[in-house]
Amino acid sequence: MNLVILTGRYPSQSSPYSHMFAHTRSKQYIAQGHSVTVLVPSESSYTYTIDGAVVILGPVNELAKLLLNADRVMIHLLLHRFSKSTDAGVLYRCVLDNKIPTLFFIHGVEAQTIWSDRRDDISWHSPKSIARWLYRDYYLIKRMINTLTEFVESDMPVKFITPSKWMLKEAIKNTGVDLSKKSLVIANGIDTANFCFTERWADRDKLLSIRPLTYRGKYAVDLVLETAKRMPPNIHTALYGMGPDEEKIKNVAQKLNITNRFCLNSRFLQPIEIPKVHQGAGIYLGVTRMDAQGVSMCEAMSSGLPTVSFSTCAIPEFIEHNETGLLAKPYDMDEYSSLIGELVENRSLFEKIAMNAHRSMVEIDIVKTSTQELSAKLDVK
Repeated sequence: MNLVILTGRYPSQSSPYSHMFAHTRSKQYIAQGHSVTVLVPSESSYTYTIDGAVVILGPVNELAKLLLNADRVMIHLLLHRFSKSTDAGVLYRCVLDNKIPTLFFIHGVEAQTIWSDRRDDISWHSPKSIARWLYRDYYLIKRMINTLTEFVESDMPVKFITPSKWMLKEAIKNTGVDLSKKSLVIANGIDTANFCFTERWADRDKLLSIRPLTYRGKYAVDLVLETAKRMPPNIHTALYGMGPDEEKIKNVAQKLNITNRFCLNSRFLQPIEIPKVHQGAGIYLGVTRMDAQGVSMCEAMSSGLPTVSFSTCAIPEFIEHNETGLLAKPYDMDEYSSLIGELVENRSLFEKIAMNAHRSMVEIDIVKTSTQELSAKLDVK
């Protein structure tokens, strides 16, 4: 098949982490014998190739012409913009008018408001943060609702893909658009060949979390620091990531007097590096306030890191308490800390969860999930 991916960003040499989840899929599609062209709205035109995928940036009117040869379109975070040259509406119109078979992936941004789902992300001292909130909640979401409605009501072949049942329900609740009749739940695939199981018991005193460095909000780095504070002196916590709150996180760690057992590694990790980081840890801290799946958590589980998270959002769809991980009540830090203590002390529990977690991730291996995406039967009204 000639596959065309429509997305707002894509990895490049200068920006290797932009929507990496889309590129991970592209590589699988190519490995299965399909051609992949990626179209990215941009004020200026530019073309490059990465791992066999041809990436074309340019104004939407030019990109629309390239859609007509597609056998199937995959849409990932293709957002409406004020600028006519980058507004996704032109591309959506082309797909709808030409009834191009489409997989429309819902990751969260397309169907959630900041005020209702991620209010902690708003910094009232930052004009940029406030502008982002107003744009998302009072412009983008309304246009996305209209777009989703058109796709649902059209007689074109389309399927909405969400990584979890929770995300599907969330999208329907927030938009008022009933996607259910044209929907399919397929998790974001995990490369279990890359994240292979290793015994971790000897490193159980080393906790790990990989999160963007935003102190509060959906990534819940504040809860990583709170966890580190509650651990005994022999338990060390490592946090990897980059983001705007690096200095604040360092300052909070100093105030909590945990700098001797908390290590902040301020850098992005290449996919090839993450398994190596896993090798130096024993337990993964799956902290979150909003996750449609929790890919970094699932990667850790695949590597054999017993994971402790909260029974919130989509997390219970990927962790069965006391079987494939441990779940505390949402943001109950007393229970959360206690569960980590159980893992540290109970070898049989530790090893059972580690092995079960890895086996559960094999079920959503990237080869399986990409095959599901490619073989999905598209609905026609």
